[in-house]
Amino acid sequence: MILWTKNANQKSVRALQFLFKTSPAILLLALCLRLGSGAAQDLVQEVISAKLTIDPVENSTNYYDVTVTVKSNVAKCIVVRVTLEASNNIIFPYGNFIYTSCLCEFSTRNLFWEIQATENGIIKAKVEVVSEENICPSDEEIYIIVYKICIKREIIIIC
Repeated sequence: MILWTKNANQKSVRALQFLFKTSPAILLLALCLRLGSGAAQDLVQEVISAKLTIDPVENSTNYYDVTVTVKSNVAKCIVVRVTLEASNNIIFPYGNFIYTSCLCEFSTRNLFWEIQATENGIIKAKVEVVSEENICPSDEEIYIIVYKICIKREIIIIC
């Protein structure tokens, strides 16, 4: 139930008077911008999603397993590239690998790294859809779109 008071009515009338003073071109522009932004928001699709986890290795004081889980949110094949960037105090004893993989029809892939850290640091995972050839099976249609996700996590060392 809406109750109208005299003050509320006066404020509404003043707001409407302001609109009538505004030029028609400004009103049309505002309407077009509102309609355009609503339509554009409906077209945005999350092509991939990603999750970055960091877990301590059992029986180790400064080794950690880093896992990036990438999920395709489209019903077509896409090629994704996953990279890690880390602060200078984080060491990749077995190498900082760059993974390029084919994800088809809402599939999920886990990618792994092992790191060594003796003090707090930051890891960033970058997951992007790329147009790399000879990654997906040749009989699959590849969906090529520009899309990128960046995830940042802090490693906190507890002594």
